[in-house]
Amino acid sequence: MLKRSSLQITKAVLFALVLREVRGRIGRNRLGAFWFVFEPIAHILVLMAIFTFLRGRSVQGMDFPVFLVTGIVPFLLFKNIALKGMEAINANKALFAYRQIKPIDTVFARVIVELSLTSLIYIVLMGGLGLWGGYDVATHAPLEWLLALAIGIMLSVGLALILCVIGQALPEMKTAISLCFMPLYLMSGVILPVWLTPKNLLDWMMWNPYLHIIDSLRNAVFEHYPTTAGISLLYAAKVSLVILYIGTALYRARRYRLIAL
Repeated sequence: MLKRSSLQITKAVLFALVLREVRGRIGRNRLGAFWFVFEPIAHILVLMAIFTFLRGRSVQGMDFPVFLVTGIVPFLLFKNIALKGMEAINANKALFAYRQIKPIDTVFARVIVELSLTSLIYIVLMGGLGLWGGYDVATHAPLEWLLALAIGIMLSVGLALILCVIGQALPEMKTAISLCFMPLYLMSGVILPVWLTPKNLLDWMMWNPYLHIIDSLRNAVFEHYPTTAGISLLYAAKVSLVILYIGTALYRARRYRLIAL
């Protein structure tokens, strides 16, 4: 029997963990697969309907529904990677009896599931807006869009690793951490256009790397997107690298405590 390489073992472990995550999300209900996809889409459609009604169909020459989707969907992806990643190790402790499975594998498995689900949601929503809504849903700078998305995922993975350690050391903090994403949602320019934000508030919001990432994603989607002084994808990339480094170092230092029963 041939001995498998480390890469082959990692691929097999991630595949099995992803299947387990999807099975757990879908459940035994026959409609589980439907709700797995439709529930987040319904959430976004309700938000779109509310804010489109309040603001109208366009914002400075851009279709407001498309503006919302290009901000809400990526932010939900980043939030879910961080928060579901925080719970990944604790939810899979029984599996660590198998030495092939490492704690960080469970985090990456949830990242893959969230990325796959969110990609499907994004395609369905943008396709619906383009086909039935008649909106322009083309991404005018796809490489820039992919780069901004990758930086956002890197930042969220780093946060997930940090939150895993915090959640293990201080379990009572998990609820407070989850609640912190509501003001972060509002401070990331998801709903309110950056250029309409009061300057005294915007100066504080600029510290938030998600603001730079969301605005860069929209800049890549819209051909004539208004530029805002201070928005920098390079700043977001630097913060993401630092957060990922801190998360990896904390995980490395406390990996054995994370799997302790």
